[in-house]
Order: sequence, then C-alpha cells, then structure tokens
Amino acid sequence: MYAPTREELHLLLEIIAGLHRGDSSQRIRQEMAHAILQLLRADYLASYVKDNASGRFEDCVALNMEPDRLALYEEYFQYHDPITPLLQQQRQTTLVSAVMPQRELEKTEFFNDFLIRGGLHHGIDLHLHDGDRHIGDLRIWRARQQPQFGQREVMLLEMLKPHLIDALAQLAALQRERSNSDNWQTLWASYPDPCFILDGNGTELQRNRSANVLLEQIGEPERATLPGFLQEAEKNTLGGQLWGDYLAITTRIQYAKQTQAGTLIQLVPQHRHLPAAHDLCQCFGLTQREAQVCSLVLHGYSDKEISRQLSISFPTVRTHLSHTFSKVGATSRAGLIHRVSSSAHFK
Repeated sequence: MYAPTREELHLLLEIIAGLHRGDSSQRIRQEMAHAILQLLRADYLASYVKDNASGRFEDCVALNMEPDRLALYEEYFQYHDPITPLLQQQRQTTLVSAVMPQRELEKTEFFNDFLIRGGLHHGIDLHLHDGDRHIGDLRIWRARQQPQFGQREVMLLEMLKPHLIDALAQLAALQRERSNSDNWQTLWASYPDPCFILDGNGTELQRNRSANVLLEQIGEPERATLPGFLQEAEKNTLGGQLWGDYLAITTRIQYAKQTQAGTLIQLVPQHRHLPAAHDLCQCFGLTQREAQVCSLVLHGYSDKEISRQLSISFPTVRTHLSHTFSKVGATSRAGLIHRVSSSAHFK
C-alpha cells in the first residue's frame, strides 16, 4: 500500500473537502481538476459523464486541452476510440497501457490523429459508477517526455475513488430528482383531469388548472363537500368510490416543495370510455394478467383491492403494475390513466 507524503495528503484532503462544496457534477469536476493534475504530476485532464440512454460521453470538463480538440473528440473520436470502452469496463483506476500496449495504441487513428496531436502520450483513467450508472470519469495524461504513470498514481486515485463516487452519485440522484420534479410540475399543471395535492394530513397544498375550472363550474353545495371527500380519499379508504360524476384515484408522491411525501388525488370523469382488458393487451402489449390489473387501476381500485379481486398476492400486484407502467410509458397511477385515456385507440 502506497503511503502518501505530507504534501500529497494535503492535496487529497483538499480535493475531498471540495467535493462537498459543489452544487453540480460539472462544478465539482472543474474545481478539483487542477489539484488532481498537481497530485498526479500530470499535464492534461478530461472528464466526461456518459449518458446512459444515448451512450454518448457528455458534460465535458477539461484542463490544458484545446476546445477544438475536445469538440473533435465529442463529434468523431468518441465513436472511434479503441481504449475508453475497455477502460470503462474496469471498476478501478487503470493505466491505459494495461488495456492496450503502448505500441499497439500508437498504430491507431485515435492516437495519431487525436491523442498525440494534443500532446497526450501516457494515460491513466478512472471510471466511476453508481451501480450500473456511469456518473463520471477522469482521463489523465502526461506528455511524451514525461515518465509513464505507475502504482503511485493508481493508489492515489484509488484513495479518492470512494469519496468521488459518494459525491457524484448524490449529485446525479439530485439532478434526476430535479428533472423528474420539473417534468412532473409541467405535466400536472396542464393535466386535463382535476388534480389536488394534499400534505398527508388532509391539508390541500396545490391544485392544477383543471381543478380550478371544476370549482368554478360546480355549485356551492358540491364545492362544500369536496374538502371532506379529498381528506377521506387521502386516507385511501375510498377505492373506486365516486364524488358526483368523478372517480377518485389516489397516488402517493414526493411533493417537490415538501420534505415529506404527499398525496395526489385525481378526479377522473366517469363519462370517459375505459377500455376492456383485451383492448389493453392489443394496444400496449400487456399480458392478460397485467391488463386485468391495469383495468382495475383505471376503475379506481387500490393495490390491496386488486389483490383481493384477482386473488393474487400484494407483491404480485406490484410486479404486474411495474411491468404495466414500463409498457405503457408511465411512472404513476395518474400517469397510467392519462396515457391510456389519451391513447388514440380509445378516443
């Protein structure tokens, strides 16, 4: 085990402390880049995050590398890069020469037309993962006249690795939550059904435009009964019960403005056509059982009620519902109802 010097330990602690001051992955990687090069006595650094959907490396941070070289990598060479796919498979710090001998690398287009033209000769990489999700990497290089990287540099990066993963994984999760929250707020604001969010204790937090329209259209007697109905619906005791011409659908959510979970109550007009199970099979490719579960959700049944109705276990209901969400393209009961009811097959 390599023992860092006093100076190296100071740099390590400086980098680790900085990981908790950034508010984004890019900011963290930018702010530690200089200290990383100093710690490893290196000349160049590039850092990317892989988009797990497209497979592209994006969100670049770099030090001592020309912008036009980076643009060339992003536009062309990331698709003609013989070493990064091999390095990405490693779950620890890896010398480039460990996945491809230097002599072999120097025969490639990637080396001759990209690396060496930018001064990059000796490389070491660390790809960071949170489970199967790529959350960032460090691609560090020295010039030709410099010595190759060795076990000293490997061990120093390995000391940093758990701290890097912890910080970047938290920020990646926060970014996904922000994105989901933004998407959710946009969707819910323009949702065609009246929707109300309650705080878990019967207090209304927010309603969408359709809910405001509904309240303007109904009479005072109906309006007076709505708060009590919503409070009862929040307790999940009204599976499938009607309020006038509306069916209450209750969904537990993480409300963006609250630290605790909230409850979304969607009022589905009963004049809307609800498809039969065999129609759901044909339209969305559901199995017969998934279609039965989906149909009961559309009719306002809770998971426990579906379990009793179909004589299947509660976890089995959740499994079928998860598969149904995936096939229909929804992430919640409210989204499922919207996707099905807005499908051209059922209009």
